Amino acid sequence: MALPTYKDIVELLKKGATVEAQEQIMALREGALLLQEENFGLREKVKNLEESLRIKGQLTFDGSSYWLYDGSKADGPFCQHCYDTSGKLVRLQDWGERWSCFACKNYPEKKRR
Repeated sequence: MALPTYKDIVELLKKGATVEAQEQIMALREGALLLQEENFGLREKVKNLEESLRIKGQLTFDGSSYWLYDGSKADGPFCQHCYDTSGKLVRLQDWGERWSCFACKNYPEKKRR
């Protein structure tokens, strides 16, 4: 459905068709609200994609787990299974010889860095 234009509404008012003009104004308002909602959703999607790209650019896999590098500072480790299957960075817990993921119950071995 095409949105009414300002010119269309002015023409209706010139003809004295105020009820029709009010209907067109309401249609225009509804269209503007729908566009605002769509714009908000698209902005959120772009924000999430940009964050995913930023993280992906800083992520390094050591053979058993992921690490985030910001310059020379490492953060992690994070579970390979959780990131590869759902895109979630789940921090691994230190259990001596192995790491432990409380989310997926995997126990990856520690790699020497």
